[in-house]
Amino acid sequence: MRACIVYYSATGNTRALAEAAAGLSGADIVEVRDEEDYSKVMMYLKGAPRARRGEAARIEPAAIDVGGYDLVAVGTPVWAFRPTPAANAIVAALQNCEGKQAVAFATSGGAPGDTVGVLKARMEERGMKVVGTFHASDKEVKRGEGADALARLISSASGA
Repeated sequence: MRACIVYYSATGNTRALAEAAAGLSGADIVEVRDEEDYSKVMMYLKGAPRARRGEAARIEPAAIDVGGYDLVAVGTPVWAFRPTPAANAIVAALQNCEGKQAVAFATSGGAPGDTVGVLKARMEERGMKVVGTFHASDKEVKRGEGADALARLISSASGA
């Protein structure tokens, strides 16, 4: 069974976790870029309020066809205890995702708040069956921790 990890990373922590988990699980990987390209200051001043409101960003790629996969994992940093605008856009951009098994995951410098729950709900609204959620702190990611647990979750859910 095939799995795909689709993620947005602002500072590199979500990227590091996604790439390591993909390497361990054999999943394909798609990195999404937010066209806003926030500076660190603007993440807090503009991005965090947009995340709290549940807004979606303009992303590249604008459409992500996951029809060839059995499982789709979506990853995001935590901004203001919510998924980033780019992560909201990822869920909206997924094509042929209905009925797919899914995993929602996040990375954060502190507590994840409602991030994975909100992301899970949005994925379920698109018709995906979320079979697991995962969170790793930035400190864990920097120590190389978390990727094995995320990879196991992806592999077990996708039957790999």
